[in-house]
Order: sequence, then C-alpha cells, then structure tokens
Amino acid sequence: QVSFQVSGGKPIALLRVKVEPQPHVVDQTFRFYHPELTFLKKTIRLPPWHTLPGAPVGMPGGEPEMFVRCSDPDIICETKNMGPGEPQDIFLKVAGGPSPQIKKFFVAIYTDAWLAVPVQIWQFYLHSLLGSGLYSKVDAAEVRWDTAGACSSQCWLPQVDPDGAFLLPANGIQDLYIGVRPRRAGSRFIYLNLVDVESYQLVSSWLLCLSCRQPLISKAFGISLPVGGGRGCNKRITYTNPYPSPRLYFLCTNRPDLLQFKEDSFEVAGGEVYTIGLRFAPSQSVGEEEILIHINDHEDKNEETFCVKVLY
Repeated sequence: QVSFQVSGGKPIALLRVKVEPQPHVVDQTFRFYHPELTFLKKTIRLPPWHTLPGAPVGMPGGEPEMFVRCSDPDIICETKNMGPGEPQDIFLKVAGGPSPQIKKFFVAIYTDAWLAVPVQIWQFYLHSLLGSGLYSKVDAAEVRWDTAGACSSQCWLPQVDPDGAFLLPANGIQDLYIGVRPRRAGSRFIYLNLVDVESYQLVSSWLLCLSCRQPLISKAFGISLPVGGGRGCNKRITYTNPYPSPRLYFLCTNRPDLLQFKEDSFEVAGGEVYTIGLRFAPSQSVGEEEILIHINDHEDKNEETFCVKVLY
C-alpha cells in the first residue's frame, strides 16, 4: 500500500500496488565449461553504449556511465569506466561447484545510476566438469581412464574405445581409451559426455585439458617447387631404422592438404634404409610452408619428426 500525504500528514490518496514478477527478457546467452571446484575468471567486452536497445539518445555530456549487477550475490561482477572513447569490459569471477553441477545466473547492464531499467540482460550457464590433464607432442598421445566411457564433441579426439554404446558391469569399472592426434601446438579443452542411451539423460561429463607442444625436429629439408605445378610434385626422403630388429612404422603429417605419402606405413629391417615417397599438392601462389612428417612406431607413438620447408 502506498500513501500520498500533504504536509500536515493528511492522506490525499491511497494506492494498493500488486507486483507480478515476470521472467527476464534475455538479450544474450553465454555458456562456459570449466573444471569443477575452480574459479572461472572471464572478461567480456561491452558493445558501444549507443548500439544497445533502449539506450538514451542525445545525452548531455557525452557517453553515459555503465553499471552491471549480478543476480547471484556470491559472484564478483564489476565494470570500470576507462574514459571517453575507450572500450568497457565486464569482469566475472565465479566459483564452480562439483561436477556435474550447472550454475545459472543473470547479469543486468544499466546506463543510469539508479539501476531503474536495464538496457541489456545476459544469461550465463557454468558447467562444472571433471578435469583430466593431458600433455603431449603434436603427433599423438593416449590417455587411459577408469571411467564409464564417453563420446566426444571435438575433432581433436578422433578415436574413442569403446566408440559406441556399451554395457556397464554392475559395481564394476569400464576402461576408456582415448587417442588424441593434434595437428598444431597449443592448448584445447575437449568435452566428454556420458549419456544413458535409453533415457537420453546426461550421466556425467569430463573436461580433458590438452596441452600440446612442438615435437623435437630430428631432420630438416628444404625444397623448391614451381607455382602451378600441374597435378603436384613427387619427392623422396630416406629413413634409417636405428634398431637391430625389423620395425613397422606409420606416417602422418600436420598438413594432409599439402602432402600425401606413397604409403602410409612401411616395414624396414634392422639398420636398413627406407625411401619414403612424398607427393606435394600444387600451389597457385608464391610463398613458404612448413610441413611436419611424423614417423610413429607400431603403437602409434612418435619415433622421429622431420620438417620440410617448401618454397613455392
């Protein structure tokens, strides 16, 4: 109830106000995946204030100051005015819970100091996942988990064993084998989801933290190829088996679009030399490309890496 009174205290109007909360009109949605029980720290750049729907027009004094508020008081959410013409960022610090918890919250953006009407409302989802670290070279790696099994959402994880639906033993452990073959150095998060195929419910999720470094280059070659070389150019390089016994080797490259092998695998006797046939795809422009050739053993573990610098 709201009362309007004159100076003597006599009411001149009485209002009964009924408040009906309405769901937010969400302008943008963000979804983050992060290791469980860790802090997510994120900086998001705000768009220019005049591009926001509902922003005031022709404000005296130039750009308005922006304010942000979060629906969860336990989340640190702040922004600072960096001066005229400078971009403005929102900083978030969110404490993640145990896996597979999903934290949901809203961030409101205002251009008035009274926080009367938000010009934007953003919705956030934070998925807390089980984390596992994997560090490898750029050629290949393998990790073994005593878990229930999963399927991948990233192309960096081409092989999972078992790769289809499987039955979990009662009170038992199912081993999951993951083959990773990244083609460049860097870091990447890969999400693994365990799904019940009958109810289509998410049982558990994992976050694979992959950090890949460049392999050690044992040999380097430099070749020159003509631009517009027809169907491509053939070259040969040699590899010597350093072991006294016969070995089986597999070949792969970080640039399959530029290089193909005559044979993807070969067997060579102990101490003997094998000639690797290379076929380079034609290029229509002048430039230089660095191509890696990985020589892996019978378990697909990297033995050596050659580097070919191609000058077109």
